[in-house]
Amino acid sequence: MAIRGMWLAVDIIGTQLNGKVFIHSAAGERVARPWDRCATTLGFDRSGEAVVDAVVGALLDGKQVPKVDGLIVESHQIDASDGTPVALIVWIGDREPDPRPTYNVWVLDMTAMTTRTSGDDPSMIGDGREANEERHVQHLFTWLNPEDAWGMVGGYYDALTGEDGLLIQSYWSLRPAGTEWVHMWSSCRLRVTGDGNQRTLYGLTLRLAERELESNIASLIRFGNATLMLVEARHRIPLTTVGKHAPLGESKVAQVLDQIDLEQLANPDDPENGGQRLLIDGEPFIASTFKLHSAREKEKHGDPVAIILLVEENVAV
Repeated sequence: MAIRGMWLAVDIIGTQLNGKVFIHSAAGERVARPWDRCATTLGFDRSGEAVVDAVVGALLDGKQVPKVDGLIVESHQIDASDGTPVALIVWIGDREPDPRPTYNVWVLDMTAMTTRTSGDDPSMIGDGREANEERHVQHLFTWLNPEDAWGMVGGYYDALTGEDGLLIQSYWSLRPAGTEWVHMWSSCRLRVTGDGNQRTLYGLTLRLAERELESNIASLIRFGNATLMLVEARHRIPLTTVGKHAPLGESKVAQVLDQIDLEQLANPDDPENGGQRLLIDGEPFIASTFKLHSAREKEKHGDPVAIILLVEENVAV
């Protein structure tokens, strides 16, 4: 029997919905597959697979796991702030456990558009939240890597239209206040209740040791003194800002959204063509707005828009 000791994160809601143990992540890396389809890849033989399946099943049923010589089991369940069981973090191996990866659980109310986080380290989001504190979803994006905005907003639109039990997943990274990058892998389950009127996401986030970042959107601020602002278009939710004047505070963001026409697009080859004049705290800016989607994906997601802000005196005449 091969029992390769590692930390496994079990998606409890997915397991309940599908009748099979569903693995969110293992040994600090993304899996997102049923246990019977990933056990071999993770180094477990048939006997080891059966043991893990039995142990996880017993833990989820609230039963005592019998002691077996040479087998070490440790477990930690994380519930959402409303009491919903979301994740079972379990070690099953023939040796003492490695340090446990950092996991947070969160619940997102799609009506109020607020999140509450519980688990190992809610502070890693970098927005000053306390455990179980309710915060508007835009706070999650305060320090977001701009490249991740498309996927995050795409998942948001999926949650608005998807069916109960839908799995939504994404990589994302934050850099709170210019500190070190915090890299994460998240997946969540959509629960639709109240005749479809209430949509709630229950998510599990793993902090990653490292992640390779892209920098395509960053090229949009090649103008020098530009500031890039990303906005979710349908509900006009600000996502993040980067560049010369970033991060923009809530007041400045509100001033931009009050004055900007998100449908007035600039020419990508000549951003001044289609630029809109506005004032931020009395200072004149030129704002150029770009859609961040392909034509094929527009209907499905809507996607964020990019607003490039330039101090007007810096714009060539």
